Amino acid sequence: MPDTWFTADFHLGHANIIRFCSRPFATVGEMDQAILERLNASVKANDILYFLGDFCMGGHARVVAYRRRIRCQKIFAVPGNHDKQARKL
Repeated sequence: MPDTWFTADFHLGHANIIRFCSRPFATVGEMDQAILERLNASVKANDILYFLGDFCMGGHARVVAYRRRIRCQKIFAVPGNHDKQARKL
């Protein structure tokens, strides 16, 4: 039976979020890698993930690239104010 997960506010690809929120990363790439590794350490491929806003910054290609890095196959997204392109994950 799949587990259900809820998460939000990754802000992948958002350089200023490191400073705004005092995130402990030197670069956006380091932050993105750590966040996705931690998520994938918890979710399994058959789990259900509800993403409650602010997935990532950037265009459609960036959304798709980040989405492909998530192990969980079934994701439902509620768009946040930074999710102009991430309406459907």
